[in-house]
Amino acid sequence: MTLMALAIAIAAPGTVKAQSAQQLQEKEAALQASRAMGGSARQAIATKDLVAYAGTTAGGPTWTRPFGFSVAPYSVQVMSVSQDDTCELYSSMPTYDGYLLLYRDAFDPMAPEGNLIAYNDDYLTVTQSLIPSISLEAGTTYYVVNGAFSTGSGAFDTQIDCPVADVRLTPARFELTNPASNTPVRVAEELVIPPSRTLANTGRLDINTEVGYAFSPGEVRYARMHCPGVQFAPGTTVAFSGDASNLIGSVNGIGSDAIYFSITAGATPVVATDLLTVDGDRTVTAKGPVDCTYGLYDFPSQAQAGGPAGRVATTSGAYLQFVPSYVLHVDSQGNPVADVESAEPAYSEFTRRAPTWETTLGNIGGFSYGTRQQVLGGSQPITLDGEAIELADLMGGDTTLVFTGDFSAAGRVFITPDEECDFDMQQADSFDASEAVFTIGSNAYVDHYLCYETGGEAIRASNFTVALAPLSADASTYAVAGRGPLDLGRITRNGTELQAPLAQVPANYLSRMVLTNTGSLDRPYVIQVFGETGNVISTSNLTGTVPARGTLVVDLSDVLTGFTAAPRATLNVTVSAPNNQIQGLYQIVNPDSGTISNHVMVRPEVAEEMEEPLPPEEV
Repeated sequence: MTLMALAIAIAAPGTVKAQSAQQLQEKEAALQASRAMGGSARQAIATKDLVAYAGTTAGGPTWTRPFGFSVAPYSVQVMSVSQDDTCELYSSMPTYDGYLLLYRDAFDPMAPEGNLIAYNDDYLTVTQSLIPSISLEAGTTYYVVNGAFSTGSGAFDTQIDCPVADVRLTPARFELTNPASNTPVRVAEELVIPPSRTLANTGRLDINTEVGYAFSPGEVRYARMHCPGVQFAPGTTVAFSGDASNLIGSVNGIGSDAIYFSITAGATPVVATDLLTVDGDRTVTAKGPVDCTYGLYDFPSQAQAGGPAGRVATTSGAYLQFVPSYVLHVDSQGNPVADVESAEPAYSEFTRRAPTWETTLGNIGGFSYGTRQQVLGGSQPITLDGEAIELADLMGGDTTLVFTGDFSAAGRVFITPDEECDFDMQQADSFDASEAVFTIGSNAYVDHYLCYETGGEAIRASNFTVALAPLSADASTYAVAGRGPLDLGRITRNGTELQAPLAQVPANYLSRMVLTNTGSLDRPYVIQVFGETGNVISTSNLTGTVPARGTLVVDLSDVLTGFTAAPRATLNVTVSAPNNQIQGLYQIVNPDSGTISNHVMVRPEVAEEMEEPLPPEEV
């Protein structure tokens, strides 16, 4: 086996052509770039086309893979697509020589070459596998299998990339082991329990276990399956994969959390690796983790009682896990900068910078909202019908996304999948100095951005957050909780603002403003004057320059030249200079007494540094 084997896919008819080393390297570079960008470069509006999940083969069931000679652990993920598409599968196994396989319609580890449609050993290295350009059909069930070339095992990361189709993942069969190593079935945390809820079994709730003990023809043993927290609903049956002469007795305990039954060896012995499958619906009596334990006993009374007495074999595992079905996640934090040197007024435009490169558009930040599978990958929790729960099951039409921050100077606020904010997909229902609100109903917004378009007024520095305000589509069945607020981004200003909240020019007093520039360049400034209602103020000399490494004293009687009421006003000075280079002082002097009153000019609040966004599982 070479360290760089070409990607091979088995298809009907024929095989996919091998790719050149250069093509493979280009493909790997593209995949790595896609992973680094987290999907931000994709063009679709709410794509669910790139699905990633992580897992491990360590401690899992074992098989001898197709064309292999060694027994090794494997992991299975069930997959389907929403429409016909040509997709590719990529897997990374950092610590072992992995193998990636794809099956159609069924997967039987005892017959590993049956239903196999594509496979790959090594891609660029032995720790990578790639199945390129495989045609997948809607309405068909596929099985993605991670294994090993030889006997290795460990963690893996798998990506399924379909340009158009929505990729849906569901858990592979649930199996109890010894020691326990299975992945539980995810159930929607939003289900209102109590009252008790019955989960329909579409195959995902089947409980599988090996018998775990061999016994001879004519011998009888007694099995017990116990799952505290759920009840085995009427209609539950037990299937057996062993020889047809072996018989399963009547199933006792239906309607409770424990069932027990006999296994009689017929003409052929029962083999320890024979598989028992418990089907049927499950009634959940409490919302909490559910574990299951299987035991095989010598006598029926022991099986009925449970416990270690008389038990000759046992397996166990986590069965049900309640997890949140939807996620709000901040993908990237934006920082548009309001430009002090904008055309009048100052700060009415942004500096020209990535990602928008527009002075009128600011990208506040990127976020994703959708089902757990859409945002985080992996399998989606199931609901009452046994199928993956969707936002339409959970969210009512008045569900909103609420973005807090100062939007008072905006001309337009909108959501878009376009990082450059060139495409207005949905405008805010409303926005003001404190928030912008979008009605989203049951729609997902994966890889989207909040965009701020200027409105010709001075843009205020502000921090921005995003939060989900949900309304349940069926409050008697689903209790939906908000998400966030999460730090999304901030707008800052690139100049210096100084304010004298109450500057007075009384008769026989000297009223001054003192500006100091510690930088190496002369810096221009502009003064804005605000008066009380009804007080008409005459002004002059509202612009000037603060010299480099110098101090400028401005006599305010030359600025505030007349009043129709009391001789006082608020002064706001904007200096085209870094904030740390300019200092300001307001001073009033009584020449007769020689008293001097100094007041450091106020700096209006600037957006503070934000915390890092929470990891996805904590959102």
